[in-house]
Amino acid sequence: MPMTGFICQDEYLAKCAKLSDQEVGRLFRALMEYHATGHEPELAGRESIAFDFIKEDIDKAEKAYADKCEKNRQNRTTTNVDERERSITNDNERTQNINKKEKDNIKENPLKGVKEKPLARFAPPTVEEVAAYCRERGNRVDPETFVDFYAAKGWKVGQNAMKDWRAAVRTWEKRDGPAQGPAKGPVKTVSAQQYTQREYTEAELLAVSDDLLEEARKMRNTT
Repeated sequence: MPMTGFICQDEYLAKCAKLSDQEVGRLFRALMEYHATGHEPELAGRESIAFDFIKEDIDKAEKAYADKCEKNRQNRTTTNVDERERSITNDNERTQNINKKEKDNIKENPLKGVKEKPLARFAPPTVEEVAAYCRERGNRVDPETFVDFYAAKGWKVGQNAMKDWRAAVRTWEKRDGPAQGPAKGPVKTVSAQQYTQREYTEAELLAVSDDLLEEARKMRNTT
């Protein structure tokens, strides 16, 4: 952006002292026209001499102003570039810090974010399922008695809900004596329709418990 005017220095007063008012008027009109348009009007005599040395001052001032403007522009450009670089650097540092925190969290707690596999919901077995498992293990557990016993207890072991009926079968297996090995010959198919679950009275449950205790005593006496 060019200067919108030029400076009329105090020293011009002495240099223009020998000029008449008309010559000074023509001189400054020519200087203003030169500064505004760059055109050098035709002057004669002492006006021409004054015009030359004042014109030189105008040109120097214009160049100094233009250099200053360019320097400021370069400084603004450099500042903007530096700010963008600092912004990019800060963004990169923030991203690295976030990634580091995530890695540290994973190291401290490797199971964080890993969904636990839900436990399978317990489903009471049928008499046929228990019979098949008992045949597989070759034990002497009565499937119907087993199913009826725990059905009457609401499929609980003590006060806790049963989680694995096969484990309960193995416990009964230990009570009834050592396994006899896998069954030989054709496997007898047990139909679920042959067995029906029924509600037991408290007296019947006590009778079953007494029978179980009696069997346990007999086994201890024989060993």
